[in-house]
Amino acid sequence: MDNSMELEAYKVELAREILMSDSRQLLDKVKMVLHGESSVNINTVKEDCVPYIPRTKSEVLDDLKEACEEARLIREGKAKGFSAEDLLNEL
Repeated sequence: MDNSMELEAYKVELAREILMSDSRQLLDKVKMVLHGESSVNINTVKEDCVPYIPRTKSEVLDDLKEACEEARLIREGKAKGFSAEDLLNEL
């Protein structure tokens, strides 16, 4: 997998994690970092995150395949991507 596909898959996974968060405090910190308004300490961000839920290897691979497919469709113009700003505005 080339670097651009890895980056797209990483962005999709990060977007999913943000969407799954129920912590307003965490989302506010993410927004501040994206807008360059703050240098957030990663340790304080981790405290606010949704607890880690162990996943099986096959679940992770399924998510990665789905993310890669989404990235491919976006690159081919068959699907529309969205910016991190748009994602945060939806929240």
